[in-house]
Amino acid sequence: MATRDPKLRPYRMAAWIFYFSAIAIAVGFFAVSVVKTLRGRARRAPPVATGAVPTRATLRVCMDDLDALYVEQNQRAWSMGTHFEGPMPLAAWRDWAPRWEERVEDLSDRCRLDVQKGEWASERADMAAARDAMMALHRAYTAQVNRFADEQGDLARAAAEAMVHARDAARPSQ
Repeated sequence: MATRDPKLRPYRMAAWIFYFSAIAIAVGFFAVSVVKTLRGRARRAPPVATGAVPTRATLRVCMDDLDALYVEQNQRAWSMGTHFEGPMPLAAWRDWAPRWEERVEDLSDRCRLDVQKGEWASERADMAAARDAMMALHRAYTAQVNRFADEQGDLARAAAEAMVHARDAARPSQ
């Protein structure tokens, strides 16, 4: 084995430092990306109490909207298996989920669910607890969708593609 030239030692050291720095930076970016993905979207700061929900009727409208979002989420989750067509069978959930989360945040702001003072505070707190439980369920649904896409996405795509070919073959020629 040839001995190393001592004059090149500073360059070798610089190369090793550059090499390990590049690896450390790449690992750092990867770790930050994983943490951001696992943490989910950041919740906005609780709104400043500019006034209470004016009437019980407004509170009922907020509850109806929250209930509609809950029903929509459950219907979407249970009907997901019927939307497996195309090259990305689970893309429908991934496209729908962020918009749904924004609608929940808008409802929270509009109905002041995170404001703990003022008129109707206990009712809003109950609605906020229901919203939080609904969001926990949403995170669980999303985790299942992502897990299925990672573990069985190829099977879902293959089945959807096979169905398209079978339909094409069964159609009469024109």
